[in-house]
Amino acid sequence: MAWLTNLVWPEQEDRRLRLEAAITIARHDPPHLERGNILTDLRKHVDVAAQFQSLLMELVEKGVCRWVSNEGKKVLPEITATGPSVPVDRPTFVLALDGQALAWTHGHGASLTWL
Repeated sequence: MAWLTNLVWPEQEDRRLRLEAAITIARHDPPHLERGNILTDLRKHVDVAAQFQSLLMELVEKGVCRWVSNEGKKVLPEITATGPSVPVDRPTFVLALDGQALAWTHGHGASLTWL
């Protein structure tokens, strides 16, 4: 966490405060981390991520839950494709609800452009 804090530029106080809030949340509800060798273990984790996406969409379709995602434009291409074409030179995340693109966002939360 100290390393992440050091990555925030000194004049970006808003980002520092947002990071501190996120760290507080993570301390109370730590994420699940997997240790392993990227060369031998990555494929199984990618497969799990694909299964996760399929499961979420199945649950959304059944009305069991809602799915809010905010990923890089190439991470979930099926979702990115539900919105307007993202310019190649535009670095953006795609905010979506239930698999439908809603907005383009800045990776650090600095901006949001509704689609």
